Amino acid sequence: STQYRLKLLSVDMMTLLLLLLFLCEAQSWVASKPNFVLLMADDLGIGDPGCYGNKTLRTPNIDRLARGGVKLTQHLAASPLCTPSRAAFMTGRYPVRSGMASQSQVGVFLFSASSGGLPPSEITFAKLLKDQGYSTALIGKWHLGISCHDPGDFCHHPTSHGFDYFHGLPLTNMRDCKLGEGSVFTAAFRLLVLLPMQLIAVALLTLVVLKWLGLFRAPPCAFLFLFLLATLLLGLLLGFLHYFRPLNCFLMRNRDITQQPMSYDNLTQRLTADAAHFLRRNAETPFLLVLSFLHMHTALFSSKDFAGKSQHGSYGDAAEEMDWSVGGKANNWEGGIRVPGIVRWPGVIQAGLEIDEPTSNMDIFPTVAKLMGSPLPQDRVIDGRDLMPLLRVRTRRSGHEFLFHYCNSYLNAVRWHPPN
Repeated sequence: STQYRLKLLSVDMMTLLLLLLFLCEAQSWVASKPNFVLLMADDLGIGDPGCYGNKTLRTPNIDRLARGGVKLTQHLAASPLCTPSRAAFMTGRYPVRSGMASQSQVGVFLFSASSGGLPPSEITFAKLLKDQGYSTALIGKWHLGISCHDPGDFCHHPTSHGFDYFHGLPLTNMRDCKLGEGSVFTAAFRLLVLLPMQLIAVALLTLVVLKWLGLFRAPPCAFLFLFLLATLLLGLLLGFLHYFRPLNCFLMRNRDITQQPMSYDNLTQRLTADAAHFLRRNAETPFLLVLSFLHMHTALFSSKDFAGKSQHGSYGDAAEEMDWSVGGKANNWEGGIRVPGIVRWPGVIQAGLEIDEPTSNMDIFPTVAKLMGSPLPQDRVIDGRDLMPLLRVRTRRSGHEFLFHYCNSYLNAVRWHPPN
């Protein structure tokens, strides 16, 4: 069937999100102060987890969460790219409203020195919770900018957007960060280095042939100029390749760099252990933990305990390691924006429920605000809708009649859910 084929779409070129929301009651707090644990996976397709129909990738922990909670079958990311989708997730707003939808072709931040990021004026659900006395942490990938005007102002950093604690990758996990995985800049290298080098080689060969035939006597400085130009291009390429990893692929704890360049050795285990430590440290206080996996974005990686163990190569190994930690990219086709979504709250939300109504990753912001009794900001549009009426079966209809999808800053598609 068409639905079955959609579930099996390849996600090599998709940025997808897996959102697992747990709400549990801290022993020393009343039910009006639930704790929040949000798990986000990067580039995980809706057809990858076993609970969404995959028969060969082993995701027993994610499947167990689905059995004990609610599975959203029409959960949609606000964008098929990392940066704008994460901005929408954090703020409950379309990325075009916050200026996080690029007008360029790239659409995401690639360098630590990139200008821009999530504006300080934006309100994240972490800010709302922090104002209510919650301990807040983001562990893993951020990808919403670092600084504004000065390398040390950290105006776009997670700690400036409501998170008391940050440990992870401030940018993104690119294949350039792992030796042997290739480069996202291959096309640029061909245009800016390989093509000029080929033209220089043709020019040199032409001058040599013309000189040999006696048709043209080029001055020695012409050969020297072309040689120096080729040397300069090659030097710039080698310099870029040498310095890119340490300058852009590093781990931070709060505002300090802790590993540069970062090592992939047991990286998932290290971040997961830190997340577990945060939960233990804040067991007696209300908390928010966002565990933002580097999986499944390239570069693909896994520890020796998972390498070569799946039936799907390095992608499957990474998926199964990501599942262990739980205990189409770039287009608006269904496989690029439709993502796995699981919500679990024992004793409050019915276990084993499946909801086919359209929901969005923007819905987390108003849902969190509602649960902690905080009013939504009145000075801006919030595009997300409170999920709790759907999750508690108080209504059988999504609050979204329309969901808009953009190709960067340009409207590309609309999902319409007619009232009748």
